[in-house]
Amino acid sequence: MIARFSENATPTPRRFQATIPEMLHEPARSPDVPPVHGGASHSAGLVQPTVAFDSPVLGPSQSPRVLALCALEHEARLFRKYAKIPVVVTGLGAAGITKTFAQRAQWPYPKPSCVILVGTSGALNPALARGLAYVASEVRTLDGRSWLPTRTLCSGTQTDQVHQPTVLSIDQPALDPASKRTLWNSTHAGLVDMESAAFAEACEREHLNWAVVRGVSDAANDALPHECAEFLDANGRTRIGAVLRAILRRPTLLRELLRLQRATEDAMRSASFDADSFSCLEAPAFASADRPLLLYGGSFDPPHARHATMLADAMRALRSPCAVVMPAAINPLKASTPPAPADARHAMCVAAFAENEADFPSEVRVSSFELSREGPSYTIDTLAELFRRHAHLRGATRLLIGSDAIRSIERWRAWKEVLAAAPPAIVVRPPDDHASVRAFLHDFGAKHGFADAESWLLPLEPVDLSSTDARAAMARGKRPAGLSDGVWREITARGLYGVGSDR
Repeated sequence: MIARFSENATPTPRRFQATIPEMLHEPARSPDVPPVHGGASHSAGLVQPTVAFDSPVLGPSQSPRVLALCALEHEARLFRKYAKIPVVVTGLGAAGITKTFAQRAQWPYPKPSCVILVGTSGALNPALARGLAYVASEVRTLDGRSWLPTRTLCSGTQTDQVHQPTVLSIDQPALDPASKRTLWNSTHAGLVDMESAAFAEACEREHLNWAVVRGVSDAANDALPHECAEFLDANGRTRIGAVLRAILRRPTLLRELLRLQRATEDAMRSASFDADSFSCLEAPAFASADRPLLLYGGSFDPPHARHATMLADAMRALRSPCAVVMPAAINPLKASTPPAPADARHAMCVAAFAENEADFPSEVRVSSFELSREGPSYTIDTLAELFRRHAHLRGATRLLIGSDAIRSIERWRAWKEVLAAAPPAIVVRPPDDHASVRAFLHDFGAKHGFADAESWLLPLEPVDLSSTDARAAMARGKRPAGLSDGVWREITARGLYGVGSDR
């Protein structure tokens, strides 16, 4: 998912008035950005980041492609009334979720940036109010399986079971207060439904970002009419005939159903606003210490397929919501080797990291921030400007580097500040192997006071990539293996690396 950077953007000044330590620890600034649609006024006290992330540092933003799934047709009908994102009806339970994912090619977005399971549920926690919506912090089953959503609307100040409840996913509905009380006492999950576990499992399998938003239709002490089990078919549609027959048998049921309908509409209204909020927030807004934004710098001279697949693998390993590819103007450690022109390397990166070239699990941006500055590109300067503009990313950013780079890290400007501000995510590059890199990191951490140094190493296969070999092959008149068609078109059209436009 690549959005092109505007070449007319105003370049950021290379020199900063503040010192490096001051920049890295600058207090957060209040962004002049209106709150997202929905927000805390419609949901259960969620605090949402309201930061604009379309900037020269991060590159241009891209419109999120958010898709909602509702189990029931009447839930989807209410969702369409209040929300602005497309919705697909799944049908009841795990079977409905399985069927819907098998038909993914028919979705409005076959590869959405985020999928949200939206609908009503019962409350198990007595503190959760009827008619309000909650964004789940976890999905759990009675047999102990659990999943953590890759998307949440909470900024981290409210992470308790009231504001971000766990959803318990079971096979049969909990209709009465006694059943709910038993589940609450045994699991301490705040909400209960029948679809979340199958949904979470499918999203993880398909490498899709996901969230669960549930509106409370029945509180912990509310009982649902026992006839409700007869009112829905497997596709989530209401069986009108069954409803009418039940009302004829028990006329007082009508009053109960009208009360349930009002609660359902309130719950879906709140849930719809929260679901819409996901489409208002850009990918970097979801970065956190546990799911960091990845900053991937380098000369990319030229970029090739292994650069892209390495990034995709690292994003999956770290559950990263966004990555920024940052071509350097001049690598300070390779200043004697002039790279290809800046505009050419930017264009090649856009082609190399295009969505169809690698299966990226989340958004990838290409930034020309360093290319727009004169002189060598120092990572510490980039991080300082990044955190000055986007304080939310301080403590939520990591640097994707190879094992060769960490071995030479002491040659970097202000390298200790770099490692403290954005811990590296290290991929093994031959001739290194995991054992040798882990041993190096152990000694490095002990020597320099980085106790978590060994955790920097990613559990990925070694990556053998060399732009030098690619340039050498082109100098011999050959097209190197691993260059995408888009990159090769840029090289031939621009006559880079000695390759003629007629080759």
